[in-house]
Amino acid sequence: MLLQITHLRSRDLRFLGLVALTGLTIALYLGTGLRLAGQEGSSWRKPDLTVLTQRIETGELQEREADWYHPATEDEMQGLGGTP
Repeated sequence: MLLQITHLRSRDLRFLGLVALTGLTIALYLGTGLRLAGQEGSSWRKPDLTVLTQRIETGELQEREADWYHPATEDEMQGLGGTP
């Protein structure tokens, strides 16, 4: 079945313009976000790979918990609904 557009109304043209404007806005937003993510000092964390590789090779990071890790306390367990 072949659909032929015989006439476009102004309402249809406004809708197509809105769709095009929305697509352009999304593309500009994503492009700006990707450009900013690549800059130094942005909110993205970037590890220093050379220092990390050296620490792994020297064994400094073996058999060690992360600095932020700690076993859950009783207060924290209460916040999760109690002990299992």
